[in-house]
Amino acid sequence: MGGPPTTQQTNSATPAATAGAAAAPPPSASPPPAAVPEKKSKRYWSIALIVVLAVVAVGLIVRWAVDRATSSVTDDAFIEAHIVNIAPQAVSGHLVRYLVDENERVQQGQLLAEIDPVPYRDQVELARSKVDAAEVELQRQQAALDRLKLEVPIQIEISRRSLAAAQADQARAKEALKLTNDSVEKGVEEAQAGLAAAKADLVLAEQEYTRFSTLYKQDAVPLRRSQEVTRSRDAAEAQRRLAAAKLALAEAERTQIEVAKKTLEAAEKSTQKAAGGVDLAQTGNAQIREMELLTALKKENVTEARRALTSAEDQLKYTQLHAPFPGIIVKRYRHLGDFASAGVPILSMYNPDLMYVTANLEETRLRGVAPGNAVELQIDAFAEPFRGRVVWIDKSTGAQFALLPRNVVSGEFTKVVQRVPVRIQIEKDDRWPNLRSGLSVRAIISHGAGDPEWAKRAAGEMSDLETRFNRTQN
Repeated sequence: MGGPPTTQQTNSATPAATAGAAAAPPPSASPPPAAVPEKKSKRYWSIALIVVLAVVAVGLIVRWAVDRATSSVTDDAFIEAHIVNIAPQAVSGHLVRYLVDENERVQQGQLLAEIDPVPYRDQVELARSKVDAAEVELQRQQAALDRLKLEVPIQIEISRRSLAAAQADQARAKEALKLTNDSVEKGVEEAQAGLAAAKADLVLAEQEYTRFSTLYKQDAVPLRRSQEVTRSRDAAEAQRRLAAAKLALAEAERTQIEVAKKTLEAAEKSTQKAAGGVDLAQTGNAQIREMELLTALKKENVTEARRALTSAEDQLKYTQLHAPFPGIIVKRYRHLGDFASAGVPILSMYNPDLMYVTANLEETRLRGVAPGNAVELQIDAFAEPFRGRVVWIDKSTGAQFALLPRNVVSGEFTKVVQRVPVRIQIEKDDRWPNLRSGLSVRAIISHGAGDPEWAKRAAGEMSDLETRFNRTQN
């Protein structure tokens, strides 16, 4: 550029020089001859500078066109993290302790803050006393059941033995009645037969006495024979009286039958009473069943009391807020002494290992963007860009989740280019600990077919990282 001008430059400069010469003043007003070469040199330099700038501009335009054709660029991108709001789970009360500050890194399970535990500790003591009372009542009920199970079989066995003895007595009384009845009736029959025989002998003796007495009066028989007949008649009379006495005695023995019947009746009543005793003793089984049901109810009371104790202990545990995962505290919403309500956050934290870029890409620039494509992430806080890859492209635009969605049914419609969220995984390097959630990013996404398998694995890894500590807590 600093050398002598070329023929083309000379030829192109000649008309300009001619025109300058034509417009020049008369020779009397022209500058000295030494000024003409200096003026031509400046003109050459200007032309050369314009050419260089044009070449540079063309190069930039070509590069811009190539970049636009091979990549999608957006400044609407930010580093994001899953911010978790930590709130009392099921308790309310005054905030009595803070053990962490903002921007402090905490470990999983570390104690962050504490709600006033005094009322919940009282509930635990009350629930524990109810458990003790329920257990004592269960022990008393169980002891009564055990005693009843021991006594009832013995009572049933005793009553059964009493019934067996009564039945044996009844059988003996029945047999005695039968024997007595048979013996008495047989004795009466024998006595009646003996009386009948005695009467027959007496009749015969009377006839003999009458006949021989008449014959003796007629001196037909000797005195001795008359006396023998008289003695036989007296003996027959005595036998009749004896037979009559025996019959009376046999009939008198019928009272033994009545006594035996009364004994049998008494034995039957004893048997019935013993059978009733067996039935009464067997009702002890029903009492055992009832006692078992009461014992089961007492066990349920103990279980319920223990559940209440567990619930009270859980409520007491909830007064202490622990970190659900290792992360960084980003905000404290309450001060010591404030009243914290259940479900209202008192601080927020996020997991620094779960950071990514969300790029809101214009719908006109989605062509060529696919999961797995490489991304250049330019962050103002860092001199060198980060590298990343597209994990997934959202299935809806950001406008679908706006608090005040557009209403176009009235007919007033202006087409607005929509933006689609694109999640980008950041490749970790030595600068990773210095990344901050919320930083602005310029994302340059390279076009291509992508890598769906890698994107699927990356999305799974993010999901696993998000849910890992939650599963541990549960």
